[in-house]
Amino acid sequence: MRLFLPTFKKCGNRGFTMVEILMALALTGMSMGAIYSVFISSNKSYKTQENVADAQQRIRVGLEMMIRDLRLAGLDPEGSATDGIDSNGAGFKEATSTKIRFTADLDMNGAIDDQGTSTTNNEERLTYILESGSLRRYLYEGHTTDESQQTLIEDVSALTFNYEDESGSPITKPVSAADLPNIRTVVISMSCQGIDGLGNTFTRTLNARVNCRNLWL
Repeated sequence: MRLFLPTFKKCGNRGFTMVEILMALALTGMSMGAIYSVFISSNKSYKTQENVADAQQRIRVGLEMMIRDLRLAGLDPEGSATDGIDSNGAGFKEATSTKIRFTADLDMNGAIDDQGTSTTNNEERLTYILESGSLRRYLYEGHTTDESQQTLIEDVSALTFNYEDESGSPITKPVSAADLPNIRTVVISMSCQGIDGLGNTFTRTLNARVNCRNLWL
């Protein structure tokens, strides 16, 4: 008996040519380059947005602290608080473009405390000032032993205080001793700097208007 076995056509074993390999590598490289470019661009954009948000948040923190304290300026529930330094009552003691100092009788003892003790540290004499690119808060400024300062935020490129009287008219800076009791509103403008994703410096500015409610009474 004769057996008939199926015959198969012999297939070639030809591989990829060098041209095909080079083309595949070129296409892969182009695809990877495009992906990398998108990744770098997105990363730079993310860093920029992150740093911008950080700068704005730093400004907000500084403004909120100043606003909170300024609203207490001139607080004198007893109506007879005396300041041992200038013999005047509670209120503004110094007001320039970049510095503001004010007092308040927070413990209602009829006196503006000029220093801290073991039993009282009530922050009745406060100063805000721009120094060496930082917003600083001084407690008991000028006192030999009890003066202290706290750096609130850094990379501050500008800090400006403006002052208005009861009618909303601007008060000339630096405010004279005679005009200090006339301050009713403080307008604050603060700018902070940061670095964007391309390494460039940017600046963000926020403003705040503070009505010193204890001085309107």
